[in-house]
Amino acid sequence: MRILFVRPKAGFYIGAGSLAPMGSLALASFLQAKGHTVRIFDHQAQRGLMKAVREFRPDAAASTITTESVIPDALEMSRALKALGLPVLWGGHMASAIPELAARCGYVDYVGVSEGEYTLLELLEVIGGKRAPETVLGIAYVDEHGEYHRTADRPFADLADFPPLDFTLIPVKKYFSRVPFANRLFMIITSKGCVFSCTFCFNNEFHRCQRRMYPMEIIFRQIKTLAEDYGVNGFLFSDDLFGADKRYLREFCRGIKDLGLGLHWFVQTAIGILSREDMALMYEAGCRLVAFGLESGSAEMRKSLHKFYDASKIDETFRNCREAGLLTMANFIVGLPDETPEQVRETVRLFFRVNPDTVGLNYYTPIPGTQLSRALEASGELSPPKSLEEYKSQSKGWHRLPQNYSRVPAKDLQVILRFIHWQMVFGKNNRNAETKRGFVKMAISNLVDYLRGGGLRGLVRGLWESASYFCNVAWYAHAYPSIRKKYDLHARNFGRTHWDDA
Repeated sequence: MRILFVRPKAGFYIGAGSLAPMGSLALASFLQAKGHTVRIFDHQAQRGLMKAVREFRPDAAASTITTESVIPDALEMSRALKALGLPVLWGGHMASAIPELAARCGYVDYVGVSEGEYTLLELLEVIGGKRAPETVLGIAYVDEHGEYHRTADRPFADLADFPPLDFTLIPVKKYFSRVPFANRLFMIITSKGCVFSCTFCFNNEFHRCQRRMYPMEIIFRQIKTLAEDYGVNGFLFSDDLFGADKRYLREFCRGIKDLGLGLHWFVQTAIGILSREDMALMYEAGCRLVAFGLESGSAEMRKSLHKFYDASKIDETFRNCREAGLLTMANFIVGLPDETPEQVRETVRLFFRVNPDTVGLNYYTPIPGTQLSRALEASGELSPPKSLEEYKSQSKGWHRLPQNYSRVPAKDLQVILRFIHWQMVFGKNNRNAETKRGFVKMAISNLVDYLRGGGLRGLVRGLWESASYFCNVAWYAHAYPSIRKKYDLHARNFGRTHWDDA
């Protein structure tokens, strides 16, 4: 069969097309190895869906739905594909969290729940009339009588059964990112899942708190292909948790060194996972940046999030990174349910204290199906959409403040985020100038992408969006001195280790 994989876009925002459609690529590579003909249409990076359909003439279309932000475009494209008489299949994290809403929207024939390779393979047999849908594990659908069905969960497959990704299916160079240590960075993964059970994360439901690793030989084959055939010189290994298996970590570092390609790479992990020796080994093998999910400076908030790392190791971890030569990234969330101004102040203090090279600072947004989201629903604070059309109508811009579930005024949250974002790029006290240069290069690269993807109209739209975001950050970072004072938001606090709370 001929399968068109359609990646929906997540609105029009900075960096929209910088990451490759890895979910679609993994599924397409698997189906191709099983004898099917595949093509990927990425609406983040290209236009002309109907032209692609006419040229390829697919027998079915499949979309990976990762977040709420892609639902509006996914609905529009699925509606157009169904109008052509094509069976439409959805899967991914978001689709797995709301399978009944997706199945009842009228434009989706089957929804894959959790891991999708073998599920999709069997669904093609259903579409071809070779088996009944109720025999396929891990799907949701509405039958011809309007009855909703969800089959039993599918056991996880052995990742060794999956073929290497076929990078000829995507324009690899279109997805390069620029960072301080590499100008041709590309994202791949070496494992699936995470052993932790954070209450705000989809890992509990989607990966069932299991971590599975791809065979090392497949990973290195893909790395070698990307470096030698496409010129990739840096990798974001987008694993949920890197380095938990020490034997695997040592073999990985040794293997990537043995490739002799001079690659640099970036990973994310948790506090307490990596030792000083691990970091030195990683740096020697080309690692240049490590991201940590700190989330909150408040012990009470971390407990509610099930972030059970040893907080006494935070300073040691960041110090060890710097001594090893590694750049650091700290991820935080503010506006958590019932979070108080004092708890947010603790987060701000922790940020200043660890003084990371870059930061991932976000408003809390409920992810459907997660433990924290279900608790908000049970308390009546969250009323989830009753249809996908409601998700579409509630879609917000990526830098807009969502509904506030904390006890902190929304304006305070805006000021905190914008001040920190401003200081990380324009502040004089950020210790790593490469971070700033990397941001400028990325901004220029994004505008070039807008011009390539949308012509003059795309460039104008990109300039408008960029200017709008810049003004938003600049305004909140500077216009409210009383709020900045309330949270001790001053550039001089970077690296400060002692606080006078009197």
